[in-house]
Amino acid sequence: MPSQKPFVPPPEPLNKSTDPYKFQGISYNHLEIEINLKSLKTIVIAILLGVPYLGLIHILFSSGSQIIVAMMIAVAIFIGGGIGLLYYLNTEEPVKPPSHQNKRR
Repeated sequence: MPSQKPFVPPPEPLNKSTDPYKFQGISYNHLEIEINLKSLKTIVIAILLGVPYLGLIHILFSSGSQIIVAMMIAVAIFIGGGIGLLYYLNTEEPVKPPSHQNKRR
């Protein structure tokens, strides 16, 4: 009567390289699909918020309220600059390996 157990080959080591710090094999090629909708959203939001704001500034400027217009422009610049600064600080730059370190031998 034959054996009921299936044949399982002996395990092979994962790293067959002679150099223990270097792995051999093929790198994983993952698909990267970038859909950049930020610019479209930014343009739409700027139009929806900016056109009425500019209309209000024009109405106030033509009625003689230059101080209120100046404050409104300053507030818009302050808010836009704050959003731009937060966006700049939160963007991730690609990590570069240090070039001044020697490889282990």
